[in-house]
Amino acid sequence: MKKVLKNAEGYLYLAPTLLVLGIFVYWPIVSSFQMSLTRVAPFGGTFRYVGAENYQRLWNELITGGEYYNNLKVSLLFTLGTVPTGIFIAVALAIALAYPLRRLSWLHRLLIFVPIVISSAVTGVIFRWMYNPATGYMNHWLGLLGLEPVNWLTSKDWALTAVILAVVWRQLGFNVIIALAGVQNIDSTYYEAAKVDGANLWHRVRHITLPLLSPTLFFLVIINVINSLQTFGEINILTDGGPGQATTNMIYAIFVDAFVGTPFRGYASAQAYLLALLIVLMSIIQFRGFGRKVHYS
Repeated sequence: MKKVLKNAEGYLYLAPTLLVLGIFVYWPIVSSFQMSLTRVAPFGGTFRYVGAENYQRLWNELITGGEYYNNLKVSLLFTLGTVPTGIFIAVALAIALAYPLRRLSWLHRLLIFVPIVISSAVTGVIFRWMYNPATGYMNHWLGLLGLEPVNWLTSKDWALTAVILAVVWRQLGFNVIIALAGVQNIDSTYYEAAKVDGANLWHRVRHITLPLLSPTLFFLVIINVINSLQTFGEINILTDGGPGQATTNMIYAIFVDAFVGTPFRGYASAQAYLLALLIVLMSIIQFRGFGRKVHYS
């Protein structure tokens, strides 16, 4: 009897948490799936059950190279551009902060970490100003290098790159903090032994730091892939998905179909579920493919 009362008391403590999760997490998930099986009349606002019609439409667009194929391609290219670049820069800065450049002033460290507190909307505004063809710094720096100016936000060839640079900068602070914590957590005796054996800095980084940093790198890859697939703010501020849908990723397409113009909320909900499925699938692939190569010291 005492055990039953103790269990009941435990569930009572969990009740507020379960209530909040039920209202703001589980119920939206269920209702969104129900909506993905419906179509909303444009003018009457009534829901009509259509089964898997929305998913069938997305599949047809995927195999025929339609809009959904473009959105998926942009999302994957965007992820491929942001994740390796952002992690490489973060790890390089973390190693520099931990080893040869320990005497960096507080101002240099602040400039590295400050993007972590800046929202995506603010990042979009900052980079929109920097990409300005007349007064922006990006083209000014290119001119100093003797290069031609670039139409960063109006060229199909450069718009996605422009958004990638903005997102890499915004996520840099978080990535550096995590990478620096991983580097500083490595036992110094490994480096001392390597120095005795005559290993230089590059050998110590390659054979000690990077292998022992693999759990941190694995975590950063998972988090950055998820964040990149859900990037919205910079695209909305910088390009509005253009030019010519060159920067319309899956999450921005969901926003447009659900809230802009004539709403297609059932179609948008189906896209949201497929995006969630893609994130889960990519996470599983990463755990199966790269998780085995992680070295835990």
